[in-house]
Amino acid sequence: MLLDKTLAVINELNNEVAERGELIECLIIGLLTRKNVFSLGDTGQAKSYAINELRKRIIGAIQYERLLSKQTDEDALFGRISVKSLMEDNPKMVTTGKIPEAHIVYLDETFKCNEGVLNSLLTALNERRYTNEGEVVDIPVILFIGASNEIPNFNNPEEQILRPLYDRFELKVITQYIQNRDNRLRMLSRKQNGQAGQITATITLDELYAMQREVASVAVPEQINELMDDIMCKLRVLGVHVSDRKFLNYYPIAQAKAWLCGRKIVEATDLSVMQYYLWTAPEEIPTIQKVLDKFCLNPLQEELKAMIALADESRNDFVANVDSNPTGAVVKLREELKKIYRMMKKLQASAEDKIEIAKAIEELEAISKEAHESVGFTYATLNLL
Repeated sequence: MLLDKTLAVINELNNEVAERGELIECLIIGLLTRKNVFSLGDTGQAKSYAINELRKRIIGAIQYERLLSKQTDEDALFGRISVKSLMEDNPKMVTTGKIPEAHIVYLDETFKCNEGVLNSLLTALNERRYTNEGEVVDIPVILFIGASNEIPNFNNPEEQILRPLYDRFELKVITQYIQNRDNRLRMLSRKQNGQAGQITATITLDELYAMQREVASVAVPEQINELMDDIMCKLRVLGVHVSDRKFLNYYPIAQAKAWLCGRKIVEATDLSVMQYYLWTAPEEIPTIQKVLDKFCLNPLQEELKAMIALADESRNDFVANVDSNPTGAVVKLREELKKIYRMMKKLQASAEDKIEIAKAIEELEAISKEAHESVGFTYATLNLL
């Protein structure tokens, strides 16, 4: 029921704005996980339109939107002290219509904010708190959305101060102008015919909270954590910085992706969503996508290839030593193949595609049989051994 409502909203939004599927997915995952979302793209790419169309469909959520500038002060974002409360010597902030009372916050031109509001904004994004007359107060914000047509130049000393703000947006997506001609013409036709902006699919605030609870209950198997660790290590080798903090906080995003696919357990393919989470600089994206494709889209093949490679190394070692010590060489090979066999059987127990693993086991058995027969030893299956 809840998933169906979410998918209905996604489908309606994808029909409303062309080629914004990645942005819409990021926004939905942000709502489900309370991860902040940043959209990078040129002006006129319907970033704000897509964001606002989603916000309209969250019924009951208090919204706050602001186009930031260097003149934007803290009062505009978080409220101001009540004059009446000052006269009564009991200072209180008036926060009506400001961030402290909002559920969804959209900050356009995010990096135009000034140093005066930066610290308060950082605390709000990271901790969902702000300081009210010396008292730290929790705020109900589910999702902060940022948008800009550029990323600050962090090599510029004047813009380095914005780096922590940039890092507070966990999910990042780049938009482009509509690439497909048919999509452009379809959007034009919808606009001309008055079909744009029609809302039929919605989610209530209470339903959103229930969705978040369902997402948090999605199981994350240990092999998925191990796979994510493999991805992180590979990216570090390739020069992509992935902090321990990012690694330790990845799993809610994978849970949300699995939930959107109708699953109660995270699978390897769900980690493909990390393409929005792992990059810091846009030039890192191709490397990250390549690694994710290799590890997530067909991780079983990669694991099996690694195991067969180990078996081949063992066979080569056997060939190199069999003439000088036949018994020792075959005994050593047998033990190594048994270890690999156990690894394959463990993999087979949890894998959906068992046929490929069965083929790999047959290949392992062939190596063992050939080695035993070459030295006149009685062959027994690895399963029997």
